[in-house]
Amino acid sequence: SYRAATSTAADPFAGVRAPMLVPPSAADTAGTAADTAGAAGAAKKGDDGHHKRTAGGLTVRLPKPRPLGAVTVLTGPHSGTRGAVEAHLPGKGWQRLGALSQTGWTQLTAGRHGAAEADALRLVWSEQTKPPVVHEITPWYADTPAASLSLPRTTVDAAIGGGTARVTARLSGNRPTDVRGRVTAKAPKGFTVRTPLRTTVRRGSTTEVPLRISADSSVKAGSYRIPVSFGGERVTLTVRAYPRTSGPDLARHAQVTSSGDETKDFPAAAVADGKRGTRWSSPAEDGEWVQLKLAEPARVGQVVLRWQDAYPSHYRVQVSPDGKRWRTAATVRDGEGGKESVRMDTPRDTRYVRVVGDKRATRFGISLWSVEIYGVDSAGRAKHARRDGDGDRDGGSGAR
Repeated sequence: SYRAATSTAADPFAGVRAPMLVPPSAADTAGTAADTAGAAGAAKKGDDGHHKRTAGGLTVRLPKPRPLGAVTVLTGPHSGTRGAVEAHLPGKGWQRLGALSQTGWTQLTAGRHGAAEADALRLVWSEQTKPPVVHEITPWYADTPAASLSLPRTTVDAAIGGGTARVTARLSGNRPTDVRGRVTAKAPKGFTVRTPLRTTVRRGSTTEVPLRISADSSVKAGSYRIPVSFGGERVTLTVRAYPRTSGPDLARHAQVTSSGDETKDFPAAAVADGKRGTRWSSPAEDGEWVQLKLAEPARVGQVVLRWQDAYPSHYRVQVSPDGKRWRTAATVRDGEGGKESVRMDTPRDTRYVRVVGDKRATRFGISLWSVEIYGVDSAGRAKHARRDGDGDRDGGSGAR
């Protein structure tokens, strides 16, 4: 949409003007000299077929030529202005779409010019009437889907045999009318995706649609891609299925060491001491780590990290049975600090858990208030899908 920054009834185009809303005298009209000459003739020609002199006009130059479906114009109501809306078609000049409505709400389809590419719009009016107060001009393009579909979050975690994970699909209307339909998802075996039976996207607005995802106990741990569709639009949701976790915090009885402490006031042991006001802080280098040796081997399913303001944007959680042979259980490539819950499914002989800050998000080191470690729910029926390399089957980030 193109909106007027300021306008008055006496002179709607005086003062500050919004970008793209310019009178013909202040900018070249789109097209060639021949097109301009043709436009002048079209502007002078009235509804009765006689040529009349045009007192003024307002031109909106579009960013690039695109197929035009319709145009909406908002003007001051009951102004008495006798005007028209025109579209400029490269090589054909200005073409009339229709008259301005006295109600202040004008919506015109491209009609016989439908799907023709336009590179400018304009309003023209007779010299016998006052210029209109123009509030907004909205072109509706024919080369876009009726509604655009997107996922604000493209990845979600689902506990195998557990509860329901929730995400939102976002629909944006691209038509001058309401768009109706249903968001659908093609779920892999073992997954259930529930969506509303019907969704209405109001003209020019955005609607959020809830999706509820669950994974039954037959699903193996890993990442799964689920296509989500609306009309002709399609996006992909990645669901990371992990076994349920439960039990006590295994970190509370762990022995903690690190690659280095910034000072003695921020020791590694602080991440597992159970105190809210203590923390570990590393030297200001990439690659620093903190390591916890568990009291006994465990199959780890979740590591909860509470970062201080100094956090890594990229980090890994590594595990080892003996402190010598290490494997990456999860990788986070878009760390945001705060509380982050990282999911994984490690071998049952895991004794060591290490958090490695590969890349710092600030100029300082990395700093953790606490680390919590939880084992896989022994009562659950989640299947253990072990493989070498990343805990994420597709090599993606650990869940947060």
